[in-house]
Amino acid sequence: MNQGPDSAYAAPLMRNLSIVLLTCALGCDQADSNLQAASRVLDGFSYVDAGATAVNGSQDFTVPLFSKGLGTVRIFEIVAEDVLTPEGVTEPAFAVEDADWADTCDRDEDGTADCLDLSKYSKDEEDDTLALPVTFHPTAKGYYQGLLTIWSNDNSSTETAPLPDEDTEWTIWRVQLRGLADYACGRSRPDFVDFGHHPAVGGDYSAGVDVINCGVVPLTLTSLEIDNPVMVARTLPPLTVLTGQTDQIVLGWTVADTNPVEAQLTLQSNSEGLTGKTVRLIGNNCEESLDPSGWDKDVDGWTTCGGDCDDDHSDINPSRNETAGDGKDNDCDGEIDELVDDSVGTDDDGDGCSESGGDCGGLKDCDDANPLVGAHADEIYNQIDDDCDGVIDENTDGHDDDGDGWSELQGDCDDADPLVSPDGTEVVDGRDNDCDTIIDEGGPGFDDDGDGFKDVEADRTQDDCDDRDPWVFVGAVEYCDGYDNDCDGLVDDDENDKEGGACTFVPTRKASEGYDDTGATDNTPGGCSTTGGLELSWFALAAAAALVRRRQRD
Repeated sequence: MNQGPDSAYAAPLMRNLSIVLLTCALGCDQADSNLQAASRVLDGFSYVDAGATAVNGSQDFTVPLFSKGLGTVRIFEIVAEDVLTPEGVTEPAFAVEDADWADTCDRDEDGTADCLDLSKYSKDEEDDTLALPVTFHPTAKGYYQGLLTIWSNDNSSTETAPLPDEDTEWTIWRVQLRGLADYACGRSRPDFVDFGHHPAVGGDYSAGVDVINCGVVPLTLTSLEIDNPVMVARTLPPLTVLTGQTDQIVLGWTVADTNPVEAQLTLQSNSEGLTGKTVRLIGNNCEESLDPSGWDKDVDGWTTCGGDCDDDHSDINPSRNETAGDGKDNDCDGEIDELVDDSVGTDDDGDGCSESGGDCGGLKDCDDANPLVGAHADEIYNQIDDDCDGVIDENTDGHDDDGDGWSELQGDCDDADPLVSPDGTEVVDGRDNDCDTIIDEGGPGFDDDGDGFKDVEADRTQDDCDDRDPWVFVGAVEYCDGYDNDCDGLVDDDENDKEGGACTFVPTRKASEGYDDTGATDNTPGGCSTTGGLELSWFALAAAAALVRRRQRD
């Protein structure tokens, strides 16, 4: 499950907001204008999604509650309980703290606030709404279901229950809670960073390493350590990367001298695959530079570390022949105007080939002063054309052989294919196009939302009817959310396929006869409702939109 798609959890969030919009648009009437002054109506959503959280992590989310009557609603108690948890879980997953909401009244008059008054319904005030903070703390991988019970003096509900540890009964409102826990999945790119050629002492330069969340829960980088003080991480941990997102670690280097410098960045995170990951950093390193042009000022194909003894003149490099009498070391062999005839047909370095190639079947020695360079040599990553074929460092880990901008050192998993690289686009072709170790994600044969079911299974009766939503798969728990969670073609049904059976926990309202302060009815409807029991008002819509925006932001 920790290898989900880029947006596995965004789809259900926006779908839930769509359900809210549709419910309010179709189910609301002008009932609010008929509310009597004495009516006390507590309302809210039928379920609230806590989202996806890393195992042993903690996430706060909001359950909105509303006063819909024209009388003050007093909330006496709110209790969260777990209904379904993964096997072996012993600690509560959902929790509500009294101190987070009971702050406006003192029911038992002991000097400590223990209840909350939601003022009468008003389109212009906010005191009729409670954004209840609830904590989701999962301790194992899997699905969690909870139930929130709210006791109040609502005089519209037909369901009552005694307060915890008391015999006094009050009406109750319930909200279904759910959450998903998994292990974080993270990867980074590139694996090798070259700051380049910067000989000016005191210069300050930046580079970056991308961090990608490849799972369905937030990825957190907890530590960024560099073992050389001249290079630093300018991004300060913790760094949180949301599902399907990519963020960047900004690195800095202040040049202390002209010598080559090297460092190692080590990452620590809540992802097992990213914890301990190292990235090699270099600067002013000619031999391993990813951009040798900085060391080939005269553009003659020879770098200073590759043997060019005069990088200001393109007619001076190891491949040139000595010109007698000009006072220059034309061939960079360390001798000037040497008296011995520097014939192109002479094997000066003793490696079996001369500049002419006449002594080794036409294979020319491009540096006849270096016995390690010649037509029979093997190419290594050193900014030298070791095998004299006119190409420097080809087929080595530091060379971008396929021209896609990435070498093996940087993380290219197939440097012979320009369509495969760390920033490639995944297509269904049996290859890992984006080098994330996952093949054909997004295709019908891949479980994109990590719920254990693919779009198309071998047994077609097990097809995932929405492979973007981890709460939807064959045999899933049916929630009171206006959606077909278990892929049986029915919405909000119970295990016996009874319509609305998943919503039986939602309290019903009294008949439209009205209410008074003693609890007698007085013609107060329960608000906007559907057959699934989702009850909302026009101002619940704004709260729902804010809730989704917060979830996306957090």
